[in-house]
Amino acid sequence: MGPRHWAVLSVLAEHGVLHTGQVTTLLFGSRPAAARHLGALARAGLVWRFVHDDDPRHVAYYELSAAGAQALTARLREAGRAVPVALGRPGRGEFVVNEFFVGLAAHAGKDPRCQLFRWRRALEAAALLREHGVAEVRPSAYGVWIEGGRAVRFVLHVEHTAGAGALSGLAAPPQADVLLGGYRRAPRGVPVAAVLVLCPSVEREIEVRRGVAAAPLPVTVGTATLDRLFDASSAAEAIWAVTGAEGLRRLAEVGR
Repeated sequence: MGPRHWAVLSVLAEHGVLHTGQVTTLLFGSRPAAARHLGALARAGLVWRFVHDDDPRHVAYYELSAAGAQALTARLREAGRAVPVALGRPGRGEFVVNEFFVGLAAHAGKDPRCQLFRWRRALEAAALLREHGVAEVRPSAYGVWIEGGRAVRFVLHVEHTAGAGALSGLAAPPQADVLLGGYRRAPRGVPVAAVLVLCPSVEREIEVRRGVAAAPLPVTVGTATLDRLFDASSAAEAIWAVTGAEGLRRLAEVGR
């Protein structure tokens, strides 16, 4: 295999499931080149290819196979490099997280004022927070976004539950405060400027904002719906509602 094939395996190992367009954005200058490399890896059994049954666009997604994970692990060990924890295993909410990540990467590629300076997936994000005394939270990702000289360090939560009370801490169920409550209990503060929460609906976003307003966090909370994320060119756009502020803000403006 050539260097590009190994690069594709590495990207899939890091991010989980990606479609052809996302791989094109991250690694290739053209979609046909990405499709050729992905096709070769699929024929070799190193990646799995699938299409969602309910997708009328028939978008092809790719995921590192068990054989691909073994091959990449062996290559890393031969080079004397560390093998990442949970290499190739799917992350929480990875379809949305990858849309968020690739959108920012594409935005930065088109605008020289912008840069996705740092990006970490769920396990590394949680480890970073624990190092600073923030426990009992399950972030989907961590990043640092720079735009026009402004930098915002954030953690991302992809919120899938539409039921009441999950974020506010005002409802009684034991799991009610599991998503954001750990930030309130952080003994040394929170090592980011913003906690971003992607909500499945407008109703859920309203509930999240009410909960945060009733029991504030020691860090800015920005919320957006999945529809606003998918309708925008990227998460860098003005899609974020901030508790206590009017209107929608760009990502670089959250936490200021």
